[in-house]
Amino acid sequence: MPALKDLVHLSYCSQAQSRIGQLDLDRILEASQRNNQRDDITGLLTFSGEVFVQFLEGPPEALRQLMYRLQGDPRHSDIIILSEGLEHTRILPGWDMELVTRKEAHQVLREALREADTYAKVIGLSRLLARLDPDLHRAS
Repeated sequence: MPALKDLVHLSYCSQAQSRIGQLDLDRILEASQRNNQRDDITGLLTFSGEVFVQFLEGPPEALRQLMYRLQGDPRHSDIIILSEGLEHTRILPGWDMELVTRKEAHQVLREALREADTYAKVIGLSRLLARLDPDLHRAS
């Protein structure tokens, strides 16, 4: 178990590159749970059918290695880091990887859009929000 000063968080969103079905999603979750237990990473994932949103927390080197693997994963592209930083306590203890709803992902992306610090992030997040759920995007 890492010391609290060695705990970081990271959230990102990305665009799915191909049709991801329930079987594919189940396999992603199963592999994530197995790998995250091994690497002391906890987190949550949502998938709209086109957009992934994930929140992760764990040791800095483990998250760096995970992001390296994710950037090479052909199932998605256009990874946008939404937030990252040091943590004092784990937000999701015991969640090796859990799936959350589209509405919850929408809320995460809207919050990230409000805090976006570059034009590229604003444009990228706006596009992902529109793909995630066009009706919610127009209503917000």
